[in-house]
Amino acid sequence: LLKWVDIALLGAPIAHLRNIRKIWVDEIIDESRWKTYISSLNTEWNGFTIFSTVMLAVDISFLAVPGVQAASGDSQSAATISIYASVISSVCALIISVVLAGQIRSHDVDSVGGGVHYMARMTRNAHGDAALAVMFSLPYSLLLWA
Repeated sequence: LLKWVDIALLGAPIAHLRNIRKIWVDEIIDESRWKTYISSLNTEWNGFTIFSTVMLAVDISFLAVPGVQAASGDSQSAATISIYASVISSVCALIISVVLAGQIRSHDVDSVGGGVHYMARMTRNAHGDAALAVMFSLPYSLLLWA
C-alpha cells in the first residue's frame, strides 16, 4: 500500500520514512537528529504555507482572465478544470501545512520528552511510522500537484 501511496505522492513519503526511522529507533529518539529534523520540518511547512498562498493567488488570477472560463451553459475547458484542481490542491496543502505546524508547536516537541510522547502517540496506529511519513509528506506532494 505504501508503494502506491508513495508513487501518488511523488516519492515524498519514503523520504520522510527514512528520516523518521533514523531518529525514532526502538521508541527512543536521538536528540541531535530530532532537533534538526523538527526544525527542518517547521521551516519546510512554513515555506509551503507561503508557496501555497502564492499558488492560490496565481490560480485565482488565471480564473479572472476573460475567456478562461466558459460562458454559462458551455462545458468547461481543460485549462479551467486544471486551474480548479490546482486551487483545491493549493488549499489542501495550505490547510495541512498550518495544521501540522500547529500540531508540532502545541505538543512541545522541541524537547526530547515531548518528541518521544508525540512520536509514540502518532505511530501507535496500525500503519505506524509509515502513516506519519505520509502525513508529513502531504503538503509537499499537494503543492507539487498544484
